Amino acid sequence: MKIARFQWQGKVTWGIVEGEDIYALKGDIYQEFEKGAKLCQLGDVKLLAPIDPSITIACGMNYMDHIKEMGWEPPKEPALFFKPRNTIVGPDDDVVYLKASEDLRYEGELCCVIKRLAKDVPEDKALDYVLGYTCGNDVTAYDLNAKDGRLTRAKAFDTSGPVGPFLVTGLDPHNLKIKSRLNGKAQQDNNTGLTVFGVEKLVSYISAFLTLQPGDMIWTGTPPGGACPVKVGDSMEVEIEGIGTLRNRIVAP
Repeated sequence: MKIARFQWQGKVTWGIVEGEDIYALKGDIYQEFEKGAKLCQLGDVKLLAPIDPSITIACGMNYMDHIKEMGWEPPKEPALFFKPRNTIVGPDDDVVYLKASEDLRYEGELCCVIKRLAKDVPEDKALDYVLGYTCGNDVTAYDLNAKDGRLTRAKAFDTSGPVGPFLVTGLDPHNLKIKSRLNGKAQQDNNTGLTVFGVEKLVSYISAFLTLQPGDMIWTGTPPGGACPVKVGDSMEVEIEGIGTLRNRIVAP
C-alpha cells in the first residue's frame, strides 16, 4: 500500500495513493486503517514528508562496498547518529546549502518508519514494528565532519534530510533496487540486500537502548557511488524500487 502525507484544502492529511488518485485513509495510520472514499488526485496536492517523527536515527557505514570505497574499517556493531526533526523536508522541497560548508554531498538511502512503541524488540519480531519504507537523502557536510571529528554539524543542519515521496507498506527491505542521480546522471545503482546490518538488526539494536515511538524513522545507510559533491542549482534524485523517486534541489542560503 502506498501512503502519502500531503497538504490539501488548507489541512495536512494522510491518504492512500493508487495511480494518480488519492483516497481517504480511514482510521489511525499507526494502528488500524483502511481505504476510504476518493479525495483528489496527486496533481491537486502538495506532497509532504511521509513521516511525522519524534526522532530519526541513522546507521552509517552499512554497505560493505561503500566501506571499502571510503577506506573505513568495517564496524562490528551499527554506527549510529541522529538526524533531528529540523533536517526533514519533503519531495521537491529545497535543500539549503549550509553557509559553513564548502563540501556538501548527498547520500541515497532506504528509510524505515516505526509503527508502534518499540522497546527491547527481538530481531525475529522486528519487522512487526515497521509500518513501511520511504526514500531518504542524507545530505552531509563532509568538510565539517572532518573538521569537527563528529557528525553533529555535518548531519544535523536544517533541510539536510529530504524524505519521500511516499511511505509504502508490505515491501521486502532485503531486496529493493536503490539508485540515485545527480542532475540526471546515474551515481548509485545497488540493492538494499547488500547492507551489513539489515532492518531487523537495526530495529532490535536501537530499541535495546532507545524506545522508538510510532512515526520514528531509521535511516539504513547509503550504498557505494554516493557521497557526490553538490553545488547550488544541482538536482538530486533517490529512487527505490516500489516506492518512487525523491527529488530535491540545492539552493543558496
